[in-house]
Amino acid sequence: MANLVIALILLFQRVGDRPLTRAIHAGLFLAVAGMALGYLMGFEGRQTTTDASGRVVELAARHSVGVTDENPGLPVTNRSTSGGDVRIPHFFGLHGLQVMLIGALVLSVLASRIPWLRSEETRASLTVVLALACTGLLGVLTWQAFRGQPLIHPDAPTLTALGGLLAATALAVRAIRSRAGTGSRDPSGRTRSG
Repeated sequence: MANLVIALILLFQRVGDRPLTRAIHAGLFLAVAGMALGYLMGFEGRQTTTDASGRVVELAARHSVGVTDENPGLPVTNRSTSGGDVRIPHFFGLHGLQVMLIGALVLSVLASRIPWLRSEETRASLTVVLALACTGLLGVLTWQAFRGQPLIHPDAPTLTALGGLLAATALAVRAIRSRAGTGSRDPSGRTRSG
């Protein structure tokens, strides 16, 4: 709840330039959505496991969908390889703020080298595209997990959704690039959107 309150407070504040402000707003939305996904693990059913002493313990929640949590997992992360795993979209959402801030930082650094990125409006628009792409990816990962599908074994509908998301993102970036390229030049020689 505290994170939601902070996100709402920051929603009405401008922090830095427009790209950074939009990155913070979108990143906080993604982080709160990721936190909320953690609560959904409580609705996936009960299961039993053994504790360190070998006693059977009943758990009121599980993160796997379609299989139990004890099934094989990916190296290091132990994410399910035989069913859906809610921890995947949960993790992605939680780290959405970092993704958005890194995106804004990269755009800022590239602006000194790439002329069409010098406009704050262009970078702010690209930040919105990144936010929408991350939100779309969070949606696809959540949809995949709740259908009981492992991350590493996507089916045709999941691949189609990812392909559509990638195509829409590429088209949006291309449209912004085209608009930035047709901007007029101010007396200093910088391009500004018209």
